[in-house]
Amino acid sequence: MNLPNVNSTISTVEQLRINSGFGPNSDSGEAIYIGEHLISEDYLLVYVDIPTNRACAINLDTTAKFPLKLEYNQLLEQINTDQIIVFENNWPRELFLDEENLSPARRKKASKRFEIIRPLVNDLESVLMNGYGEKLFQQVIDESGCSRQSVYDYFYAYLRMGQRINGLAFPVGKNANRTVKQRVIRVKQGRANMIIAKGKVIDNIDIKHFLIAKRWYVKRNGPSILKTYEDMLSKYYFAERIKNSQLEIEQTGERFCVTLLPENQRPTYDQFHYWLNKQFQGNIPFRDKTRQNDIENKKNNEGRRGDAYMHVIAPGQVFEVDETPFPEELVSVFDPTRSTKIGKATLYFIIDVFSKLIVGLYITTENPSYNTVKQAIFNAATEKQRLFDELGLNLNAEYWPQMGVAQTYFVDKAEFYNKLSEGPITDLPITVKFSRSGRGDDKPNVEQLFHVFQSHFEGVSPAHQTKSQQDIASQLARKKAALTISELYAIAIVYVFYHNNHRVLKKYPMEREMVRDNVAPIPAQLWAWGLANRPGYLLNLPADELHMKLLEKGSVTVHRHGLFLQNKSLWYNCEWTLSTGLQERKLSNQQNIELTCRYSRSTVDVIFICTEDGLKMASLDAKSSKFRGLSFAEVKIQQEAERKNVAQLEEKALPYKLGMQGFIAATIANAQAEKMPGTMASLSKIKSNRRVEASINQFEDKNKFINSIQPFLTDDNSLSLSNIDQETTDTHKFNDAFYEE
Repeated sequence: MNLPNVNSTISTVEQLRINSGFGPNSDSGEAIYIGEHLISEDYLLVYVDIPTNRACAINLDTTAKFPLKLEYNQLLEQINTDQIIVFENNWPRELFLDEENLSPARRKKASKRFEIIRPLVNDLESVLMNGYGEKLFQQVIDESGCSRQSVYDYFYAYLRMGQRINGLAFPVGKNANRTVKQRVIRVKQGRANMIIAKGKVIDNIDIKHFLIAKRWYVKRNGPSILKTYEDMLSKYYFAERIKNSQLEIEQTGERFCVTLLPENQRPTYDQFHYWLNKQFQGNIPFRDKTRQNDIENKKNNEGRRGDAYMHVIAPGQVFEVDETPFPEELVSVFDPTRSTKIGKATLYFIIDVFSKLIVGLYITTENPSYNTVKQAIFNAATEKQRLFDELGLNLNAEYWPQMGVAQTYFVDKAEFYNKLSEGPITDLPITVKFSRSGRGDDKPNVEQLFHVFQSHFEGVSPAHQTKSQQDIASQLARKKAALTISELYAIAIVYVFYHNNHRVLKKYPMEREMVRDNVAPIPAQLWAWGLANRPGYLLNLPADELHMKLLEKGSVTVHRHGLFLQNKSLWYNCEWTLSTGLQERKLSNQQNIELTCRYSRSTVDVIFICTEDGLKMASLDAKSSKFRGLSFAEVKIQQEAERKNVAQLEEKALPYKLGMQGFIAATIANAQAEKMPGTMASLSKIKSNRRVEASINQFEDKNKFINSIQPFLTDDNSLSLSNIDQETTDTHKFNDAFYEE
């Protein structure tokens, strides 16, 4: 396949996106200005409006101030001349946590602060384009009852944290840039005990014991916090330990009599409880499930309207997402005869509205859902070589280097308008706009793309479903099915190569600047021109955040011999669980540890374990290696076929099993019937009987052996039983000595 080499190198100015940082180049040695504004510290880009040549950025190093209003062209000019450098901001890891993983206190704080500044966020453009003296802030101050400084601090913190609601749970105002000094604790913290002196300064050894006790506590059906604390004291904080007598063990159930250390040499329950509460970010998990109240129901289940910026003038401003049951009948990848039918696949395309470039692709046999849409968005946001390698396709991603996260996604209402729609609206700083039911013209670009791609199958593939009612009734396309999902993926990707790099968009509304720069109406060239001349709309999101927010969530149970992915029946190996000791053998009454994971629906080869230190990769175990390179949907189909096959084999084996059991019972019954009653033989008599039986067996074995080798012997060296009588006698004497011993 001869395709031109698409240059995937990204210039500095193309890295400029909303939530990207920029600051003065320290090597310039002179003061740097953008317009009349001196750039003496680092800033975060929070707003771009190319038609009006405006950009807004908030400072990062000192106490937050009202965002600077800059001229967009001058900002690009300073970047191109290397006076200003562009960088990615180092976000706190806690910022990327799901809302459900935040402690109630932090979740409440963030929600309360956001409700105060919600009017400002909803009208962000008007707020940023006006100054301090306008009535917008004063109106919020009057309605909320908060101080002026608090409202400004909350608004600045929201912008600094990438316009994420979770960012409002962090320190704001002057505390946001305060450096916390390392405390040196020499005396026990907290107020003095009124009755007796107890407690101690917590050191590293205590922390080690606390961590062990925490593992006891978090186990399913584990002990209470108080019982965990008491067990920890008896195991680690004792002055002496004396073994109880057997009678005391039976009476008390305790193996040892433990004398604890003095009260001022061991931690108190309050100290352990305080430490444990901090480990769970103020949210010690309760084991009793609670019903969802009205507020939680509204938060999780109510639909979101979403909004979209319809005046699209740059790449990444709006992506259209749509799916269709692609009318090509498929077969299972496991069947070499290609006779196992699996029906039609669901095909997702994600297209950039500005350049008409295909950014993402996803094919699945599952029904359209919120999770399949998230997988499609994830494929669009990450490097395509990863997808090619997972599918086992020998394709080069240099022909498809475009990727990113848009500010706005135009999607079908059905996939997002449910209880899970909270995720992509608040977990990620993106906006979702819903199309109207039955109105394909709301997403004309992607709807047209399906028809164009489908036309390449018509008249070529006999397994392509036509609109003929006679063909549908006779299931003609299904009888002719031959392609697998992987092969359909390969065809779709090659089509994307053609569409992005070669397809001429004859009706594309070219702008005067594009004509002046000799830009051809080809999606890849339009995308490149937009990034070079109008950057800033694609969102800058870390890879960990994309994995945490877009990949599907699952649970794994930790076993000694690996990790078991629940509801998928697959086994994995993880170096992190091995090194941390989580896979060590458990006691018989202990439940296996359960961990949260994230996985891509397109491949079962790897999953990611969610830990406090980020995501840890786990690879497919040898026990499940037969599914390597497949998607979870394909694995499900194969597992169902295998279960059916095993059931059929067991049904065939059942008569033979019953016959074998009947033979055993009949043989035993016949033996019992022929047995004559007699007295119980002594042990010496039994030994004598065993010697006689052994001698007879040996004699028979030798006879069989001599008969088997007679054809190989001549008359001179022929053998008979008489030749070995003496040897047999000697052997019997040796056996007698052995049994006597």
